[in-house]
Amino acid sequence: MPTTDDYSRFNPEGSPLRMHQLRMLDMLEYIDSVCRKHGIPYWLSSGTLIGAVRHGGFIPWDDDVDIEMMDSDYRRLIGVLAEEAPAKDYAVQTTATDPEFLFPFAKFRDLHSFLEEYNGLDSLLLYRGCYIDIFTLTPSSSRLLHRLGCKLLGTEIKMRVHHPRLRWLNALIRGVLHHAVFPAMRCVTSIKAGRRVRHKIPSFFSAPRDLSDIFPLSEVEFEGRRFMAPGSCDAYLRKIYGDYMRLPDPDQIQVHTSQVILNP
Repeated sequence: MPTTDDYSRFNPEGSPLRMHQLRMLDMLEYIDSVCRKHGIPYWLSSGTLIGAVRHGGFIPWDDDVDIEMMDSDYRRLIGVLAEEAPAKDYAVQTTATDPEFLFPFAKFRDLHSFLEEYNGLDSLLLYRGCYIDIFTLTPSSSRLLHRLGCKLLGTEIKMRVHHPRLRWLNALIRGVLHHAVFPAMRCVTSIKAGRRVRHKIPSFFSAPRDLSDIFPLSEVEFEGRRFMAPGSCDAYLRKIYGDYMRLPDPDQIQVHTSQVILNP
């Protein structure tokens, strides 16, 4: 059985990963302050929430931050951040601000850093600093349809990265998928969804969330600060990950980022 000491090698104080985490913590505090100021509900999600519950902060090897919100609140937050974030040297990366960003959610980027992901699929992006994923949730009754959207999106991204000269074909694929196929999928999967929600199609995360586990929101401690969280963190996490308190084999852990450069 692994112990806490088996994971301390990932992010000791002063290490590149720990400095990366602290930069993201500053960004998260900023988003939290904006959301509280404007009354916009959000909550820590995925690995960030596991870190809060299991570690009281970042999972030792984690190199990103995830938050979620409902689609209507997401649109409000993106509007506010578009006006206020540039003054703090942050950027909001969406399909509207970066022509190579194809997701229906946003990445909140730090403009004084640079990172590379191991899979290389971020190579064409305009903004490549440290980020927080801001995921938007919509009603969803079909995991199969969601996974199909994921596969289509993955194929599209690989086409654009590996065949950038095929501009006409990439433009055609983008038009068909994002203006016809994906909107149709969202419409179909919203039927009889009830209180079940998922990340907005297309997304790489198809696990369902139940609104009764999320609302009303609570708070959780993360790195000595208080942030918004699902009302029942345990129910939320168990439905997605099962036994989320069980630590993985430290030798099997992989991180997303191959290089991080942090500037003052």
